Amino acid sequence: MAKAYVLLKATPGYERNIVKELKDLPEIEAINELYGEWDIITKVSVARIDDLDALLSEKIRKIEGVTLTSTMIVAEYKY
Repeated sequence: MAKAYVLLKATPGYERNIVKELKDLPEIEAINELYGEWDIITKVSVARIDDLDALLSEKIRKIEGVTLTSTMIVAEYKY
């Protein structure tokens, strides 16, 4: 299982529509709208890193109004 946080920048006025489309993706665990440099943050969960690439390239980045993404893959350490 791979988890990541994905930050999204949106065309002004598209934020709510993007959130609605993200809610329909089964890989999305959480979504929050933000104020500041980024407009939306999502927490995603996929079976493999290859699935993360497909999620970003084929689904998230194709949503109308998404202009930029930044992905942070969660590193799981055992302490």
